[in-house]
Amino acid sequence: MRACAWIVGAAIGLASLPAANAQADPELERVENLVRAGALPRRALVEAQTERLKRGYRETLNRTLLSETLEKGELKLMLDAADGLVRIARENLDLAMARVEAGVIPARRLQEAKDELAGAERQAELANTRADLIRQMERMVAAETYLQELEDEDLAYRFEGFDDYELAMLEEVGDMYRYTFGSSPPVSADGDTHLHRSMGLDHTGRIDVALHPDSDEGMFLIYMLESLGIPYIAFRSAVPGQSTGPHIHVGPPSERIQPDETAPASY
Repeated sequence: MRACAWIVGAAIGLASLPAANAQADPELERVENLVRAGALPRRALVEAQTERLKRGYRETLNRTLLSETLEKGELKLMLDAADGLVRIARENLDLAMARVEAGVIPARRLQEAKDELAGAERQAELANTRADLIRQMERMVAAETYLQELEDEDLAYRFEGFDDYELAMLEEVGDMYRYTFGSSPPVSADGDTHLHRSMGLDHTGRIDVALHPDSDEGMFLIYMLESLGIPYIAFRSAVPGQSTGPHIHVGPPSERIQPDETAPASY
């Protein structure tokens, strides 16, 4: 019964892989032919299908986790691949436990299965962390498109600063922040990004810092910016009633760009 469930699960997973991973697999075809000929047990086909599925998931994770920019449609692929690896690793651990108890495989194979699950869970944690950061950035960018509405709701306010300010002054701000809090300000966007452009904003020369303006760190940053005359916009929220994306936008408001200048959404 377990083998049947694995075959169905592997088939579904293979069908959902990207086209690049859905190409013919010589090793899988070899095992399929041997199983049909009766030279290998049915279990060998299940294991070969599962290995192919794992390779596809790993390729997807390697590409998406390490990519500097991530296309919008790839976010779900990344999370699905991470979940798929964890699911397979848990099934392998259950099977290894049963085989060890039955004396079919040595006990060391159980530790290997546990290590595989731990590694898959670490990768899933990394994938979810990156997804959370992407969603946070989306909310931050959305806030800039609703600036007037947020100001009316007292969810954002701005400081015009001095005309002769220079972004180089931010080095001094960063040094003071690190001296006070022991770490660098959490910058989420430094200059123009694909995501800003996809929403019709030119973020060149601006910086987003992922701090709530009412937090100790946020109030310190705002004090430093005002002391040096650096303009900023403090967001307590992104879109009223929809999502929250508090942050501090350093620099003047982002300039609007024409629709034909916008870029496809990527992160």
